[in-house]
Amino acid sequence: MSSDNHIIIVGGGPAGSATALSARREGAEVTIVDRKTHVGIPVQCGEAIGKTGPGIAEIEIPEESIRVPIRGFRVYSPALISVDFAEKEPSGYIIDRRVFDKELLARAAEAGSDVLLGAKVIGLKRSKGTVSGVVVRHNGERKTIKANVVIGADGVNSEIARLTGLRRSFKPADIDSCFGYEMVNCNLEFPDLMEFLLGSDLCPRGYIWIFPKGEGRANVGIGIGGGFGEHTAQQYLDHFIKHHEIAKRQLAKAKIVECRVGALPVCGPNEQNVVDGALLVGDAAGHVHPITGGGMGYAMVCGSIAGQVASKCVSKGDVSAARLQEYETKWRKRYGDEFAQSLKLRDLLIETEDETLDRLARIVTGDSVVKMASARKVKIFAKAMATRDRKLISLMRELRKLKMV
Repeated sequence: MSSDNHIIIVGGGPAGSATALSARREGAEVTIVDRKTHVGIPVQCGEAIGKTGPGIAEIEIPEESIRVPIRGFRVYSPALISVDFAEKEPSGYIIDRRVFDKELLARAAEAGSDVLLGAKVIGLKRSKGTVSGVVVRHNGERKTIKANVVIGADGVNSEIARLTGLRRSFKPADIDSCFGYEMVNCNLEFPDLMEFLLGSDLCPRGYIWIFPKGEGRANVGIGIGGGFGEHTAQQYLDHFIKHHEIAKRQLAKAKIVECRVGALPVCGPNEQNVVDGALLVGDAAGHVHPITGGGMGYAMVCGSIAGQVASKCVSKGDVSAARLQEYETKWRKRYGDEFAQSLKLRDLLIETEDETLDRLARIVTGDSVVKMASARKVKIFAKAMATRDRKLISLMRELRKLKMV
C-alpha cells in the first residue's frame, strides 16, 4: 500500500464502492473501511434502482442482485386517482441489497482496493490542520491508518461528517423515518410496476410503496417526515395493510418475512462537502432526492466523481479544500439545481391539500410526474386554468414561480 497516493473510504455501501472503483481506475491506492462485518445488512430501503445512475458511473448492476425488472410506476392520489408511467423496456430494477452491496464491494476489492471490515472510526488523524487518516477500533484494538484523502461514505449518521464539522446535526424535519416489510404470498396487480400512495392521513409528508420482487413477493414500506403525523411509521404502515382497499386486494394473504427500519436525510445536500484532506459522498453528503428519497443512483454518480477528483488531487500532492472543491463543482453542476428545486417543490406540496392533489392527478400524465420529480418544466398550466378550480390554479401559480410549469 503506497502511503503517498492513498485514499481511505469510510463506508462500503454503493457510494463507497463506486468511489473506490473510480479511484482505482485513476491509479490511486484505496482502503475501504466499514464498521459492519457484512455490508448490505440490515436492508433499510425499498431496493429500487434505476439504470441511469449506475450507467453514468460506468458500473454494471450485478446481475445476481436483480430480482425483477421495472418498467415504471403507478402513483395514487389521496382519493386513489391513478397516474401511470410505463415504458416498453425496463428502466430499472428491484434488487436484493444484500447481494448488490456485497458484489459492488467485491468488485472494488477485485480492482485492487483493500477492505477492512468490522472497523469503527473513532477519530481523525490530522497533520497541520489537514485530515491525514482515520483512527479505528478493530478487533478490540485502536489503530491509526494514514491517508492523503479520507472520503466519508458512511451514511446518514456519518461519523466523518461529524468529525470534520461538515455536518453537526439534523433537525427532526430533515429526516424521513422509514419502515418496511418484505412480504410473501402477495397478489400484486402490476408485477413490473412500482406503486406509490399519497395522502396526509395515510402517510404524512411521505408515501407508501409497494415494490414487486417476483414470485409473489414484495417490499411494502412507508416513509414519513420527522415531526409529521401522530403515529410511528410502523403504525401508519400496519394500518394501511389492515384497512386500505388496495392493500386488501393485494396483501390480504401476505405474510411478513422481514422488517426494515431506516432514516433518510431529505433536507438536501450539505452546504459544503469538502475540507482539507476529506470529502463526503452519498447519504453523508445529503445526496438524496428530497421528494422520492432515492439515493443509490446519485450516490454512485457522485462517488464516481469523488474518486476521480480525489485521485487527481493526491497525485498532484494538493489535497486542500480549494483543490477538492472541483468535486463539489462537478456534482453540483449535475444535480445541484435538481435537489434545490425538488426541496422547494416538496415544501409547496406539504402545504397542498389532499383535494388539490386529487385535482392535480386528473390533469397530469406519468411523464409529467417524472419531469416534476426531476425538477423539469411540465406543460399543464393551460389544463389547470381550464378547470377553473381556484386552489389548483393557485398551485399552478406557485409552480410557475418555481419555473416548473
